[in-house]
Amino acid sequence: MKFNLLSEMKSNYVIVLSLLLTQWACKAPTVDENLPVDESIRLNQIGFYPDQKKLAVILNHDEAEDFVIWDLDKTEIVFEGKLTAQSNKTLSGHNSRIADFSQFTQEGNYEVVLSGVGKSYPFHIQSDVNLELGKASIKAFYYQRASVELEEAQAGIWARQLGHPDDQVMIHPSAVSATRKAGEIISAPKGWYDAGDYNKYVVNSGITVGTLLSLFEDFPSYFQKQDLNIPESGDQIPDLLDEIRWNLDWMITMQDPGDGGVYHKLTTAKFEGMVEPHLAVSQRYLVAKSTAATLDFAAVMAQAARVFNPYFPEESVM
Repeated sequence: MKFNLLSEMKSNYVIVLSLLLTQWACKAPTVDENLPVDESIRLNQIGFYPDQKKLAVILNHDEAEDFVIWDLDKTEIVFEGKLTAQSNKTLSGHNSRIADFSQFTQEGNYEVVLSGVGKSYPFHIQSDVNLELGKASIKAFYYQRASVELEEAQAGIWARQLGHPDDQVMIHPSAVSATRKAGEIISAPKGWYDAGDYNKYVVNSGITVGTLLSLFEDFPSYFQKQDLNIPESGDQIPDLLDEIRWNLDWMITMQDPGDGGVYHKLTTAKFEGMVEPHLAVSQRYLVAKSTAATLDFAAVMAQAARVFNPYFPEESVM
């Protein structure tokens, strides 16, 4: 009889526990997945490192008090928080509040949701969240290469024809020297286009090359492993240095072999129109040397010799 009573008690316990769990599951917090994206919920749309401070700025929603983090993969709420008190209007004319979810560190794919209002664009929390961004920021220089066709295998939808071979560059009257006359033709290929135009500038690209060389010196192991999918990928040189070399090869051509001075830029007489590189065919010139270009050139070449020496120990690179 005692055995039967215990069995019955255990059975009832299991039934009650099951009912409680079912009831709890039914009341598990959820969100309306059909809520629209609300662009007044602003955050880093790429995402955050797990231990990073994580904030979203909420504009002009005085009625909202709470926010949640919605897990897009598990389709469940994984964090709940309170918005900060409303701040005064800024010069933008907006009131703003902060959703701070820094304490949430689990990796995954998420949205910030204001119940009944809207949700943010999706974002990630990952230990390597900026990996692809880092690669893209360096590979951007490949897309600016002059004097070469960008093939689909490396350039994808940005593939294009060769532009500006720069093998018929004219010495401008401002650049005349004892060894180079006005109208003389030289070759000065390669290098990078400069932001919004197709000209090539020693000072501008020199500053950039110096920054990239310093970046490599600060984090050599990172860049020794990086694969940017550029034509040189797979050789014995880190891709970042291969890309830098493309511009260095052009910079060397900008030095007057007669006196060592450096021409300020390679340029057309007027800016080209908004056309693809291969359609921009105006005559290009080397213009007057400058102190800035010469000093930038000297500094960059000295740093490059130091950085490239381990890869070319048998020769003077510059």
